[in-house]
Amino acid sequence: MGGGCCVTGVDYTSSHLTVVPVQEGTEDDAWNAVASCCSGAALSDWGRRILRSGLDGHAKTIVVEPHYICKDYRNIYSHFYSKKFISRSSSCSRLHFFSEPAIDEGDVIFGFGDLAGSYIGYSVIEPINDRCLGRTVIDPYKIGFSTKSFHCLRTEFPVHLNGARYSVRGFPYRSQSGEATLCAQTALWATCRYLSERYSAYKEIYPHDLIAMTGDHEGRKTPYRGMGYSDYSSILSQFGCFPALVRPRGDCQKDDWTRDVDAFYDLYSYMESGFPILTSFGGHVVIIVGHTNATTIDDSAKTENTGFYNSAWLVNRYVVVDDNFFPFQELGYRRDSRYYGNHYRELSNLPSIDGIFAAVVPLPEKAFLPPKHARNYCYSFLNTKEAKSEIDSVRARLGISSNDKLVTRTFLTSSVPFKKRKAQIALNYYGHGIDLCSLHPVDLNLPHFIWVMEISTLSKHIDGFCIGEIVLDASAGAVDCKPIYARIGESLFREGERGADTAQSLLCYKQYSHNLGEH
Repeated sequence: MGGGCCVTGVDYTSSHLTVVPVQEGTEDDAWNAVASCCSGAALSDWGRRILRSGLDGHAKTIVVEPHYICKDYRNIYSHFYSKKFISRSSSCSRLHFFSEPAIDEGDVIFGFGDLAGSYIGYSVIEPINDRCLGRTVIDPYKIGFSTKSFHCLRTEFPVHLNGARYSVRGFPYRSQSGEATLCAQTALWATCRYLSERYSAYKEIYPHDLIAMTGDHEGRKTPYRGMGYSDYSSILSQFGCFPALVRPRGDCQKDDWTRDVDAFYDLYSYMESGFPILTSFGGHVVIIVGHTNATTIDDSAKTENTGFYNSAWLVNRYVVVDDNFFPFQELGYRRDSRYYGNHYRELSNLPSIDGIFAAVVPLPEKAFLPPKHARNYCYSFLNTKEAKSEIDSVRARLGISSNDKLVTRTFLTSSVPFKKRKAQIALNYYGHGIDLCSLHPVDLNLPHFIWVMEISTLSKHIDGFCIGEIVLDASAGAVDCKPIYARIGESLFREGERGADTAQSLLCYKQYSHNLGEH
């Protein structure tokens, strides 16, 4: 007899893609059809409600991929669900959302028309009883959010659908099962997956990996093992980050943590730097991934003894990913009646900007200088006689009223994209004029990470421009920290001394925005 093998239980049949049109007025019928096409993974009423809360009016076509092998679900299935007596499917369904109406299966497979441009994103439906939303990536700018006022972390996720390649730029999301995973694990998974997709330095990890990395000092890890911010820090350290903990003073934690302005400014600077921030409200954790803008600053918000206003006070709402809601919810202050946190009833400390209990930031290794020290060093320079005189001169030459508040924005970035942006500004890439002063940092030997403080007036800041900047070495310490250089208008300062003005330079130039909202 020949040496053959017999494989049973294998289904090499059609992938059974189903295209479901979503027409205005028939949304209920469309989503019922979508649910009926999900093989082995039921789209629950909860999952349907969450998806529709963000996609209705934007997704004109849904493509159902009913036999999808999801690496995240297979990971937790192998380590948890397969050990349960009740049988559960090991495969999922995946839903693909398009803004283009009237497409068919051939259009999807061969990419006819502008389907790549109309691809909104996808959601994996896991065979879980209720909280069934697995890995989900949606582009916020294709579901109604404005690039002018809504700034959000995104990175590219490639998608392959029967050989056709699509991609979506978004922030990863998944719901908690309430059994194998809770809110902390889902938030950590989303944070780590964003970092591993965006930066090659981080390896990809899966849901059960995070459970295994959880300490056992409070007993077994699954099911129903809660976590605290010390667990987040430990897991992020094992992942390869160097987390920083931001906590307000004890007297502010139960009242209004923004009264601890250093902690408030630190968290904002980390967010403005492009780091996803694990944020605890004492019983629930979400991820801050961006912010929306206000256009006014209250006079009482002036940073003490500096004469400047921190742009943290221009944040209208933070943008968060919360596993109980559709991604990209807006987190406001307690007094804001429109923000999503008002939907919570069971938490003693409702999610709000002024109700944050603690935050953990996944920093890179060489970012040693704390944001508070960076701000203080920059303000010490800005309050010198020479800097004040130069700022007044620039304002006068631009015709800016003395009543136009001075605003600073402090963020951490790496030197490579910073130099790239400066070269673009120098060569008039954005159409605002040649700015040879921006070539100065391009030619400098800069450290891997730098702190930057941009200086602007309120009106120019809102329009996306600044009138100056100070750059610090982020690997420096309190003893050896000093500005690498400073710029105000067309004047450069090195070692605290003003150099010669640079010809063909701008008094006002485009802000740096690579970290948040532009990738």
